[in-house]
Amino acid sequence: MITLQHINLHLPDFSLTDIHLQVYAHDFFALIGPTGSGKSLLLEGIMGIMPFTSGSLLSEGRDITRFPVEKRDLALVYQDFSLFPHLNVTKNILYGTAFHNISKKEAGQRFTYQVSALGLEKIVHRYPHNLSGGKKQRVALARSLILNPQVLLLDEPLSALDPVFHDEPRQLLKKVHKELRMTIIMVSHNFDEVPYLANRGAIIKGGRIMQQGDILSIFEKPDSGFTANFVGMKNIMSCHLNGDKLHITGTPIEIIPHCPPDPEHHYMGIRPENVIFHIPGNPVFRNHFPGKIRDIKSYGVFLRVQLETQGVMFEAVWPANHIRQFKLEIGKIAVFGFHSESVHTFKNTGPGQGQHFQTR
Repeated sequence: MITLQHINLHLPDFSLTDIHLQVYAHDFFALIGPTGSGKSLLLEGIMGIMPFTSGSLLSEGRDITRFPVEKRDLALVYQDFSLFPHLNVTKNILYGTAFHNISKKEAGQRFTYQVSALGLEKIVHRYPHNLSGGKKQRVALARSLILNPQVLLLDEPLSALDPVFHDEPRQLLKKVHKELRMTIIMVSHNFDEVPYLANRGAIIKGGRIMQQGDILSIFEKPDSGFTANFVGMKNIMSCHLNGDKLHITGTPIEIIPHCPPDPEHHYMGIRPENVIFHIPGNPVFRNHFPGKIRDIKSYGVFLRVQLETQGVMFEAVWPANHIRQFKLEIGKIAVFGFHSESVHTFKNTGPGQGQHFQTR
């Protein structure tokens, strides 16, 4: 278990401010935020590379705030993998064992296990410049795991790899987490890669934690407009409570939520995949509207559709075959709707967010 309490780290042009985080044993914890939010800096602080200005870092209840890097029982894999170019795979993997009081016999046994587990048997004599991105990642993981760290820290583990080949390294990280029962803290700027890997996480912005908890809860129930926008909620609008309905500010549109929202919540959002095309003949949703199609963008198997109703723009994600099946085209009227459970409310929006429709 890793606990951060009142963590501050002050640099001339940036600060981590009053960070509180709880990472439980065997968590796959994702620290997510836009570029420049401080997530990699926080990871380096946990590792001990950048000393915290104040606060406490606990590992299994033991205060390791002032421990040197090699005494923390942690391992860090950078996004560029940082392999030594003049050392072959074998020497790269074994490199750290000399600094951690691991005997040659024990190091050899661990090496054999990691090479087998990560499928590196055929490349142990190669040098980094002869390896693909995926192979480099496996070697970097082996170099960290051979030290038997209590926690594995990953800095943007997929960003250096071709997006076309992300599936294999994602499965590898899932395997390491599951089979070794490893506690992992991963930094990422891309929320799309997180739900498959992580069970818990936190959103960071400007050096402050915005929200933390179960990944599904963050995804489905963001507690601010910034978080909602970051996890792809879209359709973020100013509103106020009118009886048991939400009235969208400046429009005649009323939305029926699943249950009465907090009176202090003045914004609502709906995930675009929950804005559903009404198929003629099917029952209508409690929330349903006719909308003029203003834009259609194709992304292969799905479409992003913008619909205008009574001056408000909604964004929907629909299957690509809807174009042919229902003859969708710009300027045509399409009825759409969404379940009451798909309506989420929160207190505020983040800076720069629109009042009625947010693009990203």
